[in-house]
Amino acid sequence: MGRIVQKFGGTSVGSVERIQNAARRVIKEVENGNEVVVVVSAMGKTTDELVRLAGEISANPSKREMDMLLTTGEQITIALLTMALHQQGYKAQSLTGWQAGIQTENAFSNARILDIDSTRIEDLLKSGHIAVVAGFQGVITETNDIATLGRGGSDTTAVALAAALKADRCDIYTDVTGVFTTDPRVVKTARKIPSISYDEMLEMANLGAGVLHPRAVEFAKNYQISLEVRSSMSDERGTLVEEESSMEQNLMVRGLAFEGNITKITVSNMPNNINALSDLFTILASNGINVDIIIQNVMNEEKTNISFSIETSHLSETQEVLAGFQDKLGFESISYESGLAKVSIVGSGMISNHGVAAKMFKALSDQNILIKMVSTSEIKVSTVVKQEDMVKSIETLHDIFELDARVPVQNS
Repeated sequence: MGRIVQKFGGTSVGSVERIQNAARRVIKEVENGNEVVVVVSAMGKTTDELVRLAGEISANPSKREMDMLLTTGEQITIALLTMALHQQGYKAQSLTGWQAGIQTENAFSNARILDIDSTRIEDLLKSGHIAVVAGFQGVITETNDIATLGRGGSDTTAVALAAALKADRCDIYTDVTGVFTTDPRVVKTARKIPSISYDEMLEMANLGAGVLHPRAVEFAKNYQISLEVRSSMSDERGTLVEEESSMEQNLMVRGLAFEGNITKITVSNMPNNINALSDLFTILASNGINVDIIIQNVMNEEKTNISFSIETSHLSETQEVLAGFQDKLGFESISYESGLAKVSIVGSGMISNHGVAAKMFKALSDQNILIKMVSTSEIKVSTVVKQEDMVKSIETLHDIFELDARVPVQNS
């Protein structure tokens, strides 16, 4: 007997028919002799609708009450899916995040899981029940308040439970058949990747690929959880996320990720002292502003310019924070450029292959695409370009690195 955690995303449980389809997939694993824990998201666009309703009441609702509101979406799904399993004659019980023993830090809207007391789920499994758990939520250990885990929280719930329960694998069911070389809605010739390493998947997730949430991949890597991303609508095999990718090892680049609505901010004529970078980014971090690519341009011994990228939605907040600390930081002015996008190539093959970045830059240059910023690691290169050039950049790089579905892959 194995132990399986299955996670169904919002589109996979977006209607009664799809909930019944999810129930059939759960039952199939039970019939194969496995113990099954199911994690579900809210149905379809339920969370968006709840956010809209809150907005009609208040322009700035409290984070505590928003978490109280948003967690009801998953509670609807767990109850309906459990009913569907009962209807087919199977023992099942639904559990909210706190009933499932998911304990979080003291933070609303984007809490991290601290621990999981899996006693209740273990008892259910021993008694032959299917445990149906609400994703995206837990309970703050200090106050017993409900807290949500932020965007992609149901993925994190599923992988964290798989780790706590020592599951044999965790299947992530979505509306796509796996992880693709890039978004197939943007590049029609994108193809499904049969397997990908944790590190590559983590980079792609952090860089904008929306199939898996970065925290979920971190959990999987830290606890060596076997993950498979697959479609809830077909029996086609998906993408295996594992420690070392067993296929396509000859490819320098495995995939492309992209993210629009990026703004580049430049803080000009800051004092060029040893604390300049530390002071600037400590202030931004303490105000909850996430910074991505950073470039420092030393003007002379006394002055330096520092540029960094943020999500455009955080522009006003960032400007306000910097203006409030202008005297402390000692800079002369702030400027910004919006209408940008980040385009990234990812692949563990970059470590052992020279000239990957040069090939990327030349391909973009040949298409008259201006690169605004660059960031690199051992397995990725990110560039910031004009948003109007984003799709052309992706198509160009997808072609130049031979990720096209029409290009045969030679496995080593």
